[in-house]
Amino acid sequence: MVLRRPTVLATLLLLHAFAPFAAADPAEDWASGQQSFAAGDYESALVNFELARDAGQGGVAVHYNIAVCQFKLARFDAASETFRYIAASFPNMRGLAEYNLGLIERRHGNTAAARQHFIAAWDLAGDDETLRSLAAAMLRELEPPERAQWHGAIALRAGHDDNVGLRDSLGLPAGVTGQSPMADLFLSAGIKPPQFGALWFDGSVYAIEYPDADDFDQSEFRVGGLYEWRPGDWRLETSAHFVYGTLGGSGFEREIALGARAVRHVGDDGALDLHYRYDDIDEVDPLFAGIAGSRQRLDLRYRWYRDNHAVILRLGAENNDRLDPGVSPSRTRFQADYRYQPSEGWGFEGGLSFRASDYDDLDTARTEDLTTISAALTRTIAVAWLFALQYQYSENDSNDPVFSYERNLVTLGVLSTF
Repeated sequence: MVLRRPTVLATLLLLHAFAPFAAADPAEDWASGQQSFAAGDYESALVNFELARDAGQGGVAVHYNIAVCQFKLARFDAASETFRYIAASFPNMRGLAEYNLGLIERRHGNTAAARQHFIAAWDLAGDDETLRSLAAAMLRELEPPERAQWHGAIALRAGHDDNVGLRDSLGLPAGVTGQSPMADLFLSAGIKPPQFGALWFDGSVYAIEYPDADDFDQSEFRVGGLYEWRPGDWRLETSAHFVYGTLGGSGFEREIALGARAVRHVGDDGALDLHYRYDDIDEVDPLFAGIAGSRQRLDLRYRWYRDNHAVILRLGAENNDRLDPGVSPSRTRFQADYRYQPSEGWGFEGGLSFRASDYDDLDTARTEDLTTISAALTRTIAVAWLFALQYQYSENDSNDPVFSYERNLVTLGVLSTF
């Protein structure tokens, strides 16, 4: 319905406009063609217009009316040939011919070609406001509807941990614990609805379970959004999230997490990423009142990548201001990772990290140096799925022997992003 209306409008305007200029010799064929067209008998109209042309009627009118009849009869190849002849032979009619060629390409499903013809029609319309508005209407209709952008990830691991520890984000000291099998799950998703411009909404879920040490089962639920914009070569983000965490199956903490991030490509193979985060933390269970306070983190990351190879270097700083000085360290961290990940087949990952922690507010200051080495054999299947067998060794060296430990973690996992 939308396609037909401008076609009929344009063709009828032109048919009536050309009627008074019909040549006298083939007048009978011309008149019969007009009558048949008005009655909707396009087959008879086409025959009569072609007879008029063959009888010697010149000018653009007869060719245009033939092309319109061919279009009405869905003989699009023939109509396209006739409109192209009009565009080449009658320069003042080229704009209208381009418009109709656009209609034909649209019927064929060739959106890109149709758009080019409508642009040409608009450019050639001159003072013809009717043709200009018709071309503009078609261009608007051909604009693809803006769709919501989205992304997601899923990761699942299972393995064995010979010294079960708490995640850094929980803020509790680790020390020496027991050993246990483990399994963890991570899910994340984000969407950018078109009506919200550059605003993303996202969320994630993380859970880890230790069957032989369930007091250390942990989960974290995160929901919020981020605003992204791209001035020049930069990608800038600001974010805000609400975070709720559990420990041992009970409520543990809730956070308001704010962030700011700047990313810039360096050359053809590198990128710099500066990320600042501020967390306002409160306990859920009064038993953990000491974790309440704030945490600030600043990370500078450089990523070099070429083909299937990537090197990631990270330098970070963290400062905590909690009620309990035992969970208020200041930290610095360095990390280096290498990844070889082809789109199909086997790959490899290796990493080394060092973290220094200072607990200066304790009555007896404590220091900790955590060194971690990891290696993984990976296999990518169908581009979207990455399987990884990973080994991780950690050694925490503290001036308080209670907090010195070694840890071995072996996992087999799968990751997919979409």
